[in-house]
Amino acid sequence: MALYLCRWPNGDCSVVRANNKGEAVELLDEIGNAEGCPLISLPDFMVHFRISDGGELEFDIFGEDTEHALFELAYPLLNEALLNATTDEAGNLAPEGLAVIGEAVAKERKRIRPRKVKEPLTERGRAMKKTMRAPTWIIDRVIRESATKRLERFPVKGKPN
Repeated sequence: MALYLCRWPNGDCSVVRANNKGEAVELLDEIGNAEGCPLISLPDFMVHFRISDGGELEFDIFGEDTEHALFELAYPLLNEALLNATTDEAGNLAPEGLAVIGEAVAKERKRIRPRKVKEPLTERGRAMKKTMRAPTWIIDRVIRESATKRLERFPVKGKPN
């Protein structure tokens, strides 16, 4: 299994573990239709959570390699802005650095546009996609499984030619 980073058009990102990109799209459907979104294979992933006094898990920190990979692969414009941002004597971001980072975030939110995706193989599948807005991969699989079940019940008389 591989880890995939999905970069959503609004600037968000998700990480999912799947056997292939099609399965990753299917799993990501819990959040939204990831069909046409960039899916990037992640070699490593480490994240640390802490438990709150209220018994909830809270995000604490990414591993160094993970954070570097996320910014480099999913947010290259923001990564560049962060690397070049000006800081004051105490190492805090200067106001002009904050402005540059804000501009980079705005550009990142507009940078990704979903790719054009394949239409389902059948007319029935295309009609389903219009109503459900599900990924083509899932629709084609459902149609194929449904057709297989129906054909198994179809009576065959005599030997086929």
